[in-house]
Parts: sequence; structure tokens; C-alpha cells
Amino acid sequence: MNKYNIMLLCASPRRKGTSAMLLERVRNLTGGDVVFLPQKDSLEEFAMTMKQAETIVISGPCYINTYPARLIELLETASRSGGFSGQKLYGIINGGMPYIHTHRHGLTTLQLFAEQNHLSWQGGFVLGGGAMLDGKPLENHMSRKKVVPAFNQFIRHIAEGSSSLDSLYEQAQTPPGRFVTRIFSKFLTSMVLKNLKKHGHDPNAPNWYLRQQG
Repeated sequence: MNKYNIMLLCASPRRKGTSAMLLERVRNLTGGDVVFLPQKDSLEEFAMTMKQAETIVISGPCYINTYPARLIELLETASRSGGFSGQKLYGIINGGMPYIHTHRHGLTTLQLFAEQNHLSWQGGFVLGGGAMLDGKPLENHMSRKKVVPAFNQFIRHIAEGSSSLDSLYEQAQTPPGRFVTRIFSKFLTSMVLKNLKKHGHDPNAPNWYLRQQG
């Protein structure tokens, strides 16, 4: 695949996070450059660059059941302007919880976008537990023995321009039991609290909306 024909789009505002790390793995085989979704200003020009690529790979985190709102805004902008002509579209979404069904909706959003705008939907990859990696290599994933070869196969599909089935990521990730889920939830909570403090926020402060009402 010619590296100038593929767009590796990171929808995360974090340049060293898991979403970017997964795209770097793709880039190592397919070539091309990882581009980051602008977080400010108009998206019109950026939407135009999407139409110049033959293959588009979008990677991003799952916030509330789907990708960040900024990516949804890009899709809406690109849809309004039109101009797609059969470009191949792949999606990657990762989330904190280890359950695939809590993140899958993001791929459904991309599939609907493709179907309504003359792109060719080629499938995607859902990675549960992506937040735990925090940008570290995929080999650190709790299900690495199955996840790593499955994701590598997904990358080969991209390089070959072939479709990737949902079963590829489904069979690589088994939902954890109740006990593991409780431990996992506590770990994720501690990560959130740590990041809040890191950016100068008090996690014990009253809710902003409640303060406004008071």
C-alpha cells in the first residue's frame, strides 16, 4: 500500500495515549503518518483531507458509549460537504472497561457514516481495557496472548485492503468475572483520581453544577 494513500486519524486529544499507540502499530506495517484531529477551529479543511486518502483508519477512545464528540463533529462536517467515492474505512475504539459491548457503538457510528456517504466499511477492532495501557505497548494488555495476534491480523487486513470480521476481536477477549470486574473498577477509579489531581482538580470538591445551584 502506498503510504500517501492511507490516512491514520487519531481522534484522541492525547498524543501519547492508547489510541495513538495502536495507530503507530498500524503505521509500522502500512506506512503513512498519524494525524491528530484538531481540537479547535473549523473542521472543513480537515474533512477535505479525508477525501484525498484511499484508505482511512480512525482510532479513538470510547468516552460515553462512542467516540469523542469532536470526531462526531468531523463526521457531520464531512457528511455535509460530500465528495467521498468508495474510500475504505476502518475503525479502532478502545475503552476503560473490559467489555466489548460497551464500546462497540463507536464502530456502528463509523459504519453508518460509511454507508450514508459512499465509503466502503471494512470493519473495526474493539479493545476493552485500553485505558489500563495508558499508551504503553499492546503486549502489556491483560489478554495479550490473544489480543496481540488478533490486532496484528487486523493490521494485515488494512494492509491488504480486505474486510475484517467482528469475530476477530470478539474471540480474543473474554469478559472477566465479577471479582475481577470489581478490582478493575477500583483500579480505573484510582487512575481517574490520580489524573484529576495531576491537573490541579480536587476530586472531593462539590460538583460544579451543584455549586451553581447553591
